[in-house]
Amino acid sequence: MCRGEVFYMTHSFFGGVYPATRKDMTRRKPLARLSRTPMEIVIPLIMCADGPATPLVRPGDPVLASQPIARRGQTGAAAHASVSGRVVAIEERPHPWGGRSPAIVIQNDERGERYPGGPPPLDPRQLTLEQLVERVEWAGIVGMGGGAFPTWEKIARSAGKVDTLIVNVAECEPYVTADYRLLLERSEHILRGAQAIARCLQAERVVVVTEGDKLNAVEAVERRLRRSGNGRVQIIPVRTCYPLGAEKQIIQTVTGREVPPGGGPTDAGCAVFNVATVFAIQDALFQGRPVTHRAVTITGGAVTRPRNLWVPIGTPLRHLLETCGGLKEEADLTLTGGPMMGIALQSLEAPVMKDTNSLVCLTGWEHKPDTPGGVCIRCGKCVGACPMHLAPTIIRRALEDRDMEKLSRFHLEDCNACGCCSFICPAQIPLVETVTQAANLVKKGGGAL
Repeated sequence: MCRGEVFYMTHSFFGGVYPATRKDMTRRKPLARLSRTPMEIVIPLIMCADGPATPLVRPGDPVLASQPIARRGQTGAAAHASVSGRVVAIEERPHPWGGRSPAIVIQNDERGERYPGGPPPLDPRQLTLEQLVERVEWAGIVGMGGGAFPTWEKIARSAGKVDTLIVNVAECEPYVTADYRLLLERSEHILRGAQAIARCLQAERVVVVTEGDKLNAVEAVERRLRRSGNGRVQIIPVRTCYPLGAEKQIIQTVTGREVPPGGGPTDAGCAVFNVATVFAIQDALFQGRPVTHRAVTITGGAVTRPRNLWVPIGTPLRHLLETCGGLKEEADLTLTGGPMMGIALQSLEAPVMKDTNSLVCLTGWEHKPDTPGGVCIRCGKCVGACPMHLAPTIIRRALEDRDMEKLSRFHLEDCNACGCCSFICPAQIPLVETVTQAANLVKKGGGAL
C-alpha cells in the first residue's frame, strides 16, 4: 500500500496498465472562473454522439444566457446559450472531434443576462422517472466523461433493471483532474443528484468510485454521508489501474460482475454515470439550469500555468490556453482528453464541448513519438494488458491475412479503444488502430476499408 492512500475491499479486472499519472500540476488547483469570458462563443450543433441538433435561432437574433438555441430533432441534444449576446452566424467551424461542423456563433455582450423562461426546480421527494427523463433531455445532458451519449436514453433504459448506481470519479487518464476537483468542491450537489437518480431507477445502492490517493475528496464525501445518515450511499477509493474509468471495468471493480460480450451495464445490474454528468443532472432538476458550463483541466508540460477552470460551453480552446499564460515552450502534441484516449487537436479555435474535460499540451519528452511500428516479437504483453480479453497481436495477423472467419470470432465489438495494447507494446505497433480497422472490416463484411 502506498503512503497516504487508503483502499476499501474491491474486486479487480483483467489486464490494464499503469501510466505515469502526472496529476500534480493541477490536483491542488481549485476550479476557477474565467477572469474574462471570450468575445465569441461557438456552440457546435453536434454535441452528442447521436448526431446534430436543429437550430432554434437565426443570425441577428438576440440571446440570453441559458436560452435554448438548438433542439433535439430525430438526432442530437438540446443546446443553450452560455452567454448573452447576439447570434452572428450559423456556419462551419472547427470541431474538437476533428474536421469542421455547423455551429451557432454568438457575439458575447458581456452582460450575462439570464433567460427567464427556464423550468421551475423540482421537489426531490416527489420526483418521478418521467420528470427525470424529460428534464435531462430538456437540459441537453450527454455523457460528460467523454462518451457524449444521450443521458436521458441511458436513464430510460436502466429504469427498474439495476440495483447499483455507480458515480464514476475514477479519472484514470493521466494529467486530468477536473472530475476530482468537482467532487471535492461540489460533493453535496453530486450526492443529492446521485440519490435522486437512484430513487428513480429503483437502485438499492449508490457507489462513488475515486482514486485512493484523493483522501481530501474521500473525507469530504464521508463527512457529508455521516451527517445525512444515508446508508445506501458509499464512497470507494481504489488503486488506479488504467482503464478503471471504463464502464465495464469499473462495474467489475465495484461489484465483481462481468458485463457479457456485446452486452451493456444493465446486463450486470448497474448504471454508470460520470460525476460531471451527475452534477449537471442535479443542476437541471433542482436549479432549473441547462448545461452551459463545465469543469476543464488545462495542463501539460508545455503550459505556463496549468489550472482547473469552470468555463462556458463554446469557449474557444485557445482562450483557455491564453487564460493559463499560454505555452512556455512549443507543444509537441495537443489533445482534448488525456494522452491514452484523447483526440489530437487540429485547431485551437475548436470550442469546449459538453464532453471536453481537458486540454493537454505535451512536450516531446512526455509522450511516445509517432514512429513506424517495429516487428512483433510475440511477447504477449498486449494480450496480458487488454482488459476486454482480446488478443491484439493475433487480430493483427488475421487482419493482414484478411481472414474473415477468424476475425468474426474475436468479439471485436468489445474493444473500447482504451489504448492499453499500444501503450504496452515494446515494438510500438499501433495495435489499437489495428483492432479498430479489423472491427470496421467485419462490420463491412470484408469489403474495402
